Amino acid sequence: MQQIRTVTTTVPSVDHLGPMRGRQLADRDLDLAKLTEAGYVLASTHTIAGEERVTFVDTLTREDPTA
Repeated sequence: MQQIRTVTTTVPSVDHLGPMRGRQLADRDLDLAKLTEAGYVLASTHTIAGEERVTFVDTLTREDPTA
């Protein structure tokens, strides 16, 4: 059986919040790295752009290790 996980990250897209955006993107990278270390593979990434924010929805999958 396949396991599916999603990571949702919302970051500001306005210039004056650049440092916050950088931290949030670094946190996203860390979250994705932890899941890939646990055997997950990135299946897709979708972005949803708003006026002041961008949301990333990452979907990761892995085969159930107990199956």
